[in-house]
Amino acid sequence: MGFNIHKIKGYAWIVVLLSAFLLFYKYIMQVYPGLIANDIMSLFHISPAQAGSLIASTFWTIVITQLFSGLILDRFGFRLISALSLVITASGLLLFIYAADSGDLFLGYAGRIMIGFGISFATVSYIKAVSVWFPPHKFAFVTSFLASAAMLGAIAGQAPLAYLIHHSGSWQKGLTICAFIGLIGAVLYFFIIRDNNPKSQIHAESETHTTFNFQAIKAVFLNKNNWLLTLYSGLSFTTIDAFAGLWGNNYFREQYHISTSQAASIISMIFIGLAIGSPVIGKISEHLDRRKPVMLSFHIIATIMLAIVLTFKTTPFIASLCLLIFGFCLGIYMLTFAIGRRINSIAVTATVAALINTGEPVLGAIFDPLIGYFLELHWQGNYINKAGQIVTYAKGAVPDNAIKHFAVSSYHFAFLILTVSMILAFILLCFVKDKAYNKTDKAI
Repeated sequence: MGFNIHKIKGYAWIVVLLSAFLLFYKYIMQVYPGLIANDIMSLFHISPAQAGSLIASTFWTIVITQLFSGLILDRFGFRLISALSLVITASGLLLFIYAADSGDLFLGYAGRIMIGFGISFATVSYIKAVSVWFPPHKFAFVTSFLASAAMLGAIAGQAPLAYLIHHSGSWQKGLTICAFIGLIGAVLYFFIIRDNNPKSQIHAESETHTTFNFQAIKAVFLNKNNWLLTLYSGLSFTTIDAFAGLWGNNYFREQYHISTSQAASIISMIFIGLAIGSPVIGKISEHLDRRKPVMLSFHIIATIMLAIVLTFKTTPFIASLCLLIFGFCLGIYMLTFAIGRRINSIAVTATVAALINTGEPVLGAIFDPLIGYFLELHWQGNYINKAGQIVTYAKGAVPDNAIKHFAVSSYHFAFLILTVSMILAFILLCFVKDKAYNKTDKAI
């Protein structure tokens, strides 16, 4: 049965489902620090900026690994590499838990780096699997579910994970359960997924492109449109990584005086919106056969919605509604991959996807500590003591377990950079040329 498993009816969608789990798991790993930001600072005895740098180490690892992920997947197959990536991610999470319990910052970095290495293959692996098991005319539609799977993972990493942490007794126990779920997923992926599709002509043709082609790779990096798409994806999507992944939970708890779970529920609206918006906007662009105008229109709405939440003190309902609309509109993010495939040779699809996907971790690695720096710059000198009270300590009398308290105004000041990021992303998108690839064209 193992040899003929691909003959199962609907097997291609089984491949998509298990490949989607990689993205689901990836985003749990990216957003869970937002639930335990104060614990991270307390257990490792570090400042907000240092906490941002610790979490950002995952993004820097993704950046480096992303450069080679396409070639590695082409060489060894997405079945083996994806299964191993889940094992490494789960092991990194267990190491991070141990490091936090022991207060070992070095091991904390090692755990986050392992997580970054493991999750760096998720997106490209999904795209590779879709290209093998689905015909070209279904590529755009099936690929749109990539964002849906990722955002479901981000949703699971908010309120559901907060619920699991609460009922398991500690965040360490809750995340340990997550680690074992990842290991189970790795076993299932390895034994069920197949790299080769006997019925796919595309796969057979792609065999001629598995060797390293310097000219094809060079063309990718010389095409300025690829770099514009990379920067666009980084500047727009890092608003989710930096806000929802680390600082947003504390912001809503401070602004509305609500619990971690309630704050996580508000943040989850981003991911619900994105999970719905990605396939809907994908269908709209397919129907209109226009990508760039659709992206520009929805990006303006997304920027306005985010600015309202990050700049003004609204009600929880208004914040939730704005974030839902923001997430829906940011579903345009997936169209960057559609444009990337359209303006480049089919032979370098994985490399282009890897390059565009690098923008997110690069900017995320910069923005996480930068927001922490701006928070400290606007800090008013208060602390949160062990009892959860806001107090002011005399100089030299600050206990080790005290956590800096930031007022709502401090968050508004620090979050201005995210609104600016969305504006810069819009400007860059205006210069992208959505022109179908022609093998006679030169890199532009």
